[in-house]
Amino acid sequence: MTLRRKTGAAEPGAKSRRRRPAAALAAVLVLGGVAGTVYTLSGRGHADVDAGEGGSLSAEGLVACASAVAEGRVTEARPAGTGSGLRVVLDVDRSYKPAGGDTRRLEFTTPEPDAERYYRVGARMLVLVPSQEGQAPSAYRDGDAPPEGAGDALDWARTWVKKAIPQSEQLKCDENEVAG
Repeated sequence: MTLRRKTGAAEPGAKSRRRRPAAALAAVLVLGGVAGTVYTLSGRGHADVDAGEGGSLSAEGLVACASAVAEGRVTEARPAGTGSGLRVVLDVDRSYKPAGGDTRRLEFTTPEPDAERYYRVGARMLVLVPSQEGQAPSAYRDGDAPPEGAGDALDWARTWVKKAIPQSEQLKCDENEVAG
């Protein structure tokens, strides 16, 4: 028995069908990389914030440099008025900083360009509002994927905030060590 190779013209579309899985895989990898980079650079769900040229603040430093850390539900999100940004109102269920504060409502402004899509009315989240004006808050929304591990971004943030609070109370914002 002799094996014969087909030497005629290939079936139309056969070559392109073989390329489709490879092209689809490449597109998924590229889009996944871009999405991961955007997510990390947006500061959402990320335990570190930019601290200038040296690196980023530790989790304790991030909490120490926050004017408020609270968990609750977004009740209002509207344009800030002057300049760009969004004014967000959070109906506070739990205040981490100030500890046990009587604050039932937290208002802050975020300069992020995509803030309207993220801070939706009704969304439950934990927010760290930086003490320096003009900086974007760090926010962790219920139902979002956490930056590390499995589970939920809100649960993940709640865990690391609770862990960071004791050491953050020993720091002043300008004394924070910059982690590389």
